Amino acid sequence: MSLKSRACIACYGLGTLFTALSARLIYLAVNQHDHYARVAQKSYIAKTTIPARRGSIQDAEGTFLARNEPLKTIALDGTIIKDPGKVANLLAGPLQMKPEEVLQRIKSNRQYVVLKKKISEELADELQMNVQKAGIKGVIFDQDFDRIYPAHQMLCHVVGFYGYEETDPANHKGSFRGIEGIERSMDNWLAGQDGWRYFEKDGRGKELMNCAGEERAPRNGANVRLTVNLNLQQIVESELEIACKRLQPLKATVIMMKPDTGEILALANRPAFDLNEPGKARPEDRLNTAVARSFEPGSTFKAVTCAGALNYHLVTPDSKIWCDNGLWNYPGQPVHDHHPYGMLSVSQIIEFSSNIGAAKLAVQIGEERFYNWIRAFGFGQRTGVALPGEEPGIFVGRSQWKNALTRVAFGQAVTATPMQIITATCAIANGGRLLMPQLIHDIRDDSGTVLAEYGPQEVRQVITESTAGKVREALIRVTGKQGTAKLAHIPGFNVAGKTGTAQKYENGRPSHEHHVTSFVGFVPAEKPAFCLLVIFDQAKVTPHEDVGGLVAAPVFRTIAERALSHLGVEPDPVLLQQEKNQNLILAKAGRN
Repeated sequence: MSLKSRACIACYGLGTLFTALSARLIYLAVNQHDHYARVAQKSYIAKTTIPARRGSIQDAEGTFLARNEPLKTIALDGTIIKDPGKVANLLAGPLQMKPEEVLQRIKSNRQYVVLKKKISEELADELQMNVQKAGIKGVIFDQDFDRIYPAHQMLCHVVGFYGYEETDPANHKGSFRGIEGIERSMDNWLAGQDGWRYFEKDGRGKELMNCAGEERAPRNGANVRLTVNLNLQQIVESELEIACKRLQPLKATVIMMKPDTGEILALANRPAFDLNEPGKARPEDRLNTAVARSFEPGSTFKAVTCAGALNYHLVTPDSKIWCDNGLWNYPGQPVHDHHPYGMLSVSQIIEFSSNIGAAKLAVQIGEERFYNWIRAFGFGQRTGVALPGEEPGIFVGRSQWKNALTRVAFGQAVTATPMQIITATCAIANGGRLLMPQLIHDIRDDSGTVLAEYGPQEVRQVITESTAGKVREALIRVTGKQGTAKLAHIPGFNVAGKTGTAQKYENGRPSHEHHVTSFVGFVPAEKPAFCLLVIFDQAKVTPHEDVGGLVAAPVFRTIAERALSHLGVEPDPVLLQQEKNQNLILAKAGRN
């Protein structure tokens, strides 16, 4: 091939090459302009998150139950750190780390590696100043916080806790959020919304200036104020702790509620756990048995049954019911009493806690009406209290009752949560109004502006005021000298209440040794300051002592006495004098 031919081929080759390169440049400049503009922008513009502060949780008086302690997280950008040894020597000592540990965290291909979390703001500010003086680039100081629970285990099942929850285990993804209690149910209010800002940076990653208009301030979380009174809660917790050390139950629950508003004044369960160390608690310790566990209510249910018979005008408080001397052979299900009662009035059925008397009243009411009556009181339905995990209890449809009618009358073949029982009792105490339990008083922002306010929420009028008064009078007799709860009586006060003793089921059969014992009542009966429920699951006492009147009633009294004193509710001087006179008469009769 001649020299001229080779030159032509070379020229054609170079021409083709330059044509291809020109076409490529035109394609990149025109077709891919937006893409590479975005890539360039990412290289010189960065976005940083401005974290929102989580709202606090307070009691009714404004005492903090959950709050934030401002902290800092120190991270490292290994892509712009030029002298790792200098960084390690500067940070290791103050952070109580070894220089080798710091060096191991500096990765030349990683822009963000956490060095240490939960550093006090004072120490972080000092380190940041030293880093700036040394001219070191690549040390990041991020705002953080630690969630603090000053009351530790007090109100643990109500307040709940905040932490990391894995929402996608397969991909190990999750987020920080409220895990249990109010922290969870009110998480949308408490969390707030993070802000952000864009800024320009140089090739080394150094921040130059904020981008105009490219910033949104964070919206801090709102503060949630509860209806709980911490002073009453301390009374409940201390007395429950003393009782649990003595009785050693598997579980225990106490709820105090204001009958005329539905406000929860105190709530405590045992076992309990420290909110500052939830990881150390067993899952069963974290279960809020006040709402997340149901049991057969036993004889506390008889007040509801008798109220139905009275409300339907089938009987009066003085109507007599034959109680078959302790055994009633109702078709398909014989009913027993603990004592052989003969003729009892409706009031005495409650006073002496007769199963047969309650069962006969349920038969008079009839299946359909009795079923609807119990549903009207809220059983078999969630109360709507602002706590996660609430159970509706077990209340089967009427078609499945079969021969359960007489057993439901005295609290068997039906289960209820402690919250359902005290809510139903409050309806009797307040004149017949079923109220939704209230745990949230209001929600406010940092300036104190009320964002949401919660008041009494009436579900329905379940019984007439007249019927409620008749049942209340019968419940007062329960704590009298002949009643099943003499140990719940408080000198100078009319205490209205009802005992409960429910057999536990073991291997599908009712146990004659293990029980759930309870007492629910309100005081003063005429104008209640509070309604109080006390429950013990399998207290370690002798079998004949394992009844509500001997286990739960005395604890009710000690809590109620202290609570009345704290609230400034004075005893009735007339009642005090009457009791004093009765005691003198009894003492004189005993001497004779």
